[in-house]
Amino acid sequence: MEAYTSELTGAATFDAKRAILSKRDMFRPLAVQRTEGLADALRRKKVRGETPLLVLERDGAALTLLTSQMIFHHVAQGEWNGTPILATF
Repeated sequence: MEAYTSELTGAATFDAKRAILSKRDMFRPLAVQRTEGLADALRRKKVRGETPLLVLERDGAALTLLTSQMIFHHVAQGEWNGTPILATF
């Protein structure tokens, strides 16, 4: 599987004019309540080797989200190593 990386820089800014805000959530956020090592998930066949993944890296540790879940939820939120996280797709 080929990996693609991207890095946000100071030039990447949030444009509030492009935000679509409503009182009703269109998609239920994915609440990350527990994690499992990718090697274990692959070994137990919970994840196939060709499964598309989104990988977050911080301080040498990686958090992997299933692209199929993110396509539906669009937002994942929770805590990772004691730090609140929010990932969007």
